Amino acid sequence: MEHHISKVRDCVNFAKETGKFINISKAVDPHLEMASIIKAFDGGPQITFDNIKGYPGSKVLANLMGNRDMIAGYFNTTKEKLSERLIRCMLDPINPVVEKNPPCQGNVIDKDIDVLGTLPVLTHTSIDLGPVITSGIIMVKYPEEMAKEAFAFNLSYHRLNPSRGPDWLTLASLYNRHFLDVLHYHKKRGEEYPITINIGLGPGLNVMAAGGTLPQIRTRGLDDLRVAGGLQGEAVRICKARTVDAYCIADAEIVLEGKILYGERVFEYDKEAHTSKNPPYYFPEFMGYEGVAEKAFKFQVTGITYKNSPYYLSQMGDSIESSNLGAIVSEASIYNACKNHAPDSFINCHIPDPMKGILGAVIQCKTNHIMETGISQGLINAAFGAIRNLKMVVAVDEDVNIYDPEDVLWAINLRTKPDRDINIIKKAGLGELFETRWSVDTTVPFTNKWRARRPVYQKINLGDFVEKTDVEKGLSFLSDSARRNTLANIIKPLT
Repeated sequence: MEHHISKVRDCVNFAKETGKFINISKAVDPHLEMASIIKAFDGGPQITFDNIKGYPGSKVLANLMGNRDMIAGYFNTTKEKLSERLIRCMLDPINPVVEKNPPCQGNVIDKDIDVLGTLPVLTHTSIDLGPVITSGIIMVKYPEEMAKEAFAFNLSYHRLNPSRGPDWLTLASLYNRHFLDVLHYHKKRGEEYPITINIGLGPGLNVMAAGGTLPQIRTRGLDDLRVAGGLQGEAVRICKARTVDAYCIADAEIVLEGKILYGERVFEYDKEAHTSKNPPYYFPEFMGYEGVAEKAFKFQVTGITYKNSPYYLSQMGDSIESSNLGAIVSEASIYNACKNHAPDSFINCHIPDPMKGILGAVIQCKTNHIMETGISQGLINAAFGAIRNLKMVVAVDEDVNIYDPEDVLWAINLRTKPDRDINIIKKAGLGELFETRWSVDTTVPFTNKWRARRPVYQKINLGDFVEKTDVEKGLSFLSDSARRNTLANIIKPLT
């Protein structure tokens, strides 16, 4: 029987039921300590903290989207079928509904606003600028001229610094955000730009807010709420904000209401007090570097609303969770493009964590006949066309595990002739980081496939020969890749 997971608290219950959950009841400081604990479990279980230093009664939830199998479980599917599920939801979405008595407005602060005094915002490393809100999802309504549906909303993540003033944030946005298209629309007309920042949303909304970098399947004007509703199997509930003319997610744990003051660009740090030649570091970004503080928009907070006993959701920029969030829509876009290009040859695709959600992909295919020689190159081109910022594509055969980076590296090393199989495309992308694209085709020519057959061992029940404790001990010594191979291909499940 399918379940419907549409709220953060549904996710917590699901993690508890599946055993992928850790609660930390000892006192933890949101300054440095909490981030280190979360990073220690990167890619693993959900974590809740219910004893936050300086914030009595507050709760923090982390690693909501940290594990790909758990994400797929939220949506009643497997990680291998996640792209297919998302594409189906785009074709068969569910309209949002307006809630008149939303849980997110159980408590309202509209005077003496102090964001950092209210929320247990994390500082990640000792060289960071300060606390950073990482899980705030901006919700804006598309103007009718942009919308593909009559009542359409865009969701997006942005860099949010609450330390410059008690009742305002800096908001930094990358160029590849539909949010900016809406901002420029209002700016051109001299209109206010009211928005809400929603913290603590269900997994479908997190997926759509991350949304890759302008992928083919998520074009401007698409209603993210309708697709998220399809993913979670029930309508997303929304409501009118209390202090501005905007909407928010009715089941959000916390909502910051306010307006973008687009005429007032501000620095993310106190430039007058800063004495170093270089700007300060902001916080660890998704590419694995410390981000650098820059100029940003100013967001004036006019109200804070929240559920009773809300979870403050924390997400790490430099994390497997961040890669997962960027990858899900990106993979679906690549899947859609490749399946349309060669439906009988393309098998699946995956963006491993080191490819950071949007910067690279592994595509898996098979050649069924000598006349299909070269189909892998066509699929590589289709993948590049599906994601605007994609830098690297690796094509592999059907016998390579696309979820195991070491197996992919094996294919690159053993099955590649660099002078023939590596292509470098100059000035094909955007900006300094993305302007050069390259691909590696590790697929074996059809006529040589018989030479490249990999061994298949008989599956055995190790418990017939070795004590269970010794099996577990032996597996603990293996590398991650070797353990995955053993569990998937060599031994039967332990009982």
